[in-house]
Amino acid sequence: MSAPPPPPPGYYYPPGAYAPPSRPIGVAILAILTVLVGVLLLFAAMLVLVAPAFIIGFGLPIEFGLAVGVVGGILLIIALLWIAVGMGLWRLRGWAWWLAVIVMVLSIVSSFAAPGAAIIPILLLVYLVLVRKHFR
Repeated sequence: MSAPPPPPPGYYYPPGAYAPPSRPIGVAILAILTVLVGVLLLFAAMLVLVAPAFIIGFGLPIEFGLAVGVVGGILLIIALLWIAVGMGLWRLRGWAWWLAVIVMVLSIVSSFAAPGAAIIPILLLVYLVLVRKHFR
């Protein structure tokens, strides 16, 4: 009498191992879009950080160039934060969920002047609340 053959690798998890978390397609799309926005912001930050060298060459005051450099630094930090949140959403991290919710709430609050601009953040916030159980 021989032991039965093991099930196919995709269906068998040895004791102590856990099935990989299921990532909802909406979370995957949101994560990819978040990383893409972060990359675009990163390119913009690099452009803004390099711009003061050219701006000062055209005779503008050095204070203007320093202000643009500070804005570029802040934009760089925001871009890296967006990329980190996108990667955290992809990996279903709880901290990334919280940051995404905070960003959506801030977007909704800041769009009171143009209520139509709040539609997408409201929908994303509702979706994030619905898929909360997938995040660790």
